[in-house]
Amino acid sequence: MVRRSTWVLIVIFAILVGFAWLLQRYQMNKSDTSATTTATISLANIYDLNGKQVNEVIISNDAGDKIEFYRDSGSTLWTIIDFPADQVDSFLIDSITAQLFSIKAQETLTQSPPVDSIGLDTPAYTIILTTAEGEQWITYVGSPTPIGSGYYVRIDSGPIVIVDKLVMDDVLNMLSDAPVIHTPSPEITPVSVSPTQIETQVTPTP
Repeated sequence: MVRRSTWVLIVIFAILVGFAWLLQRYQMNKSDTSATTTATISLANIYDLNGKQVNEVIISNDAGDKIEFYRDSGSTLWTIIDFPADQVDSFLIDSITAQLFSIKAQETLTQSPPVDSIGLDTPAYTIILTTAEGEQWITYVGSPTPIGSGYYVRIDSGPIVIVDKLVMDDVLNMLSDAPVIHTPSPEITPVSVSPTQIETQVTPTP
C-alpha cells in the first residue's frame, strides 16, 4: 500500500510539472507575439527615389529667401548659385542631403487635420528635388508637432506625414547658414617699436 505522504508528494510533483509546462508555453507565446509586433513596424521613406541621382535641390521659405544647389555635370560635386565654386563645401551638402533623401515618415495621418492648424496652408518652407531624369518632388514643410519632435510635411498633393525634426532642421538650416568653406581670417602680427625709434621720431630737428 502506498503511503498517504507518497501520494501527496506525487500530487505536488504533478502540479509543479504542469506549472512549468504552462510557464514555458506562456514564454513561447510572448516571444512569438514580440517577434510579430517588431516585424510589422516599418517606416517608409517619404521619397521614392530608388537610387536615382538628385541633381538639384532648392530650399525656400515664406519670407522669399532661397538657396539653390546643383550637381556639376562633370565632377558631380555640388555647387551653389551665386557662390564661388571653390568656397562650396560639397562634402557637407552630400552629407545633409543624403539624410533628406532617406528621411522616413514617422507617422502618416489617415485623417488630416485642417491645414491651417499645422502650417500647411502657407508652408514655412518649400523643398524642390529634381533628379537627372527630370522627375521632381515638391515638399511643403509646415509647423512642428505639438511635442516638438517632428514636422508636418506634405509632398505634392500626397498624404500629410510627420518626419524627424532634427533631420529636417539640418536641411532647412542650409538656407540661413550656407554650407561653404570658411577661410580663416589672417592673423595680425603686432609690430614692436623700440624706445630708440620713438626717441628718433620725437626728437626735433635743430
